[in-house]
Amino acid sequence: MVKVKNMKLPNQVPLWLRRLRLVKAELKGMRFPHSAEEGFRQTAALSATSLRILKAEVRSGLAGADEQRLEIATRRLLARLSHADAQRLRVWKRERARCFGR
Repeated sequence: MVKVKNMKLPNQVPLWLRRLRLVKAELKGMRFPHSAEEGFRQTAALSATSLRILKAEVRSGLAGADEQRLEIATRRLLARLSHADAQRLRVWKRERARCFGR
């Protein structure tokens, strides 16, 4: 084994690898489903809860709006989130290719 003095992490190392201790700590705190059915139920419950919270936030931002305006605002917000996620995915793929040559 070769010892390297004053070795620094290069900028090419992904952020999650630089923070591996935090990732490990988070994974240790997770409770993973024991079956596909349990995982599906957890996913459905989380989706319903997050959608309910999102609608409540939109409702609080548009006080006095009717249901149709609330629905339109919620859909617009979801479209913006989807667009932001697509941008994040493009950046991630570019970074993955830069770091790992894929």
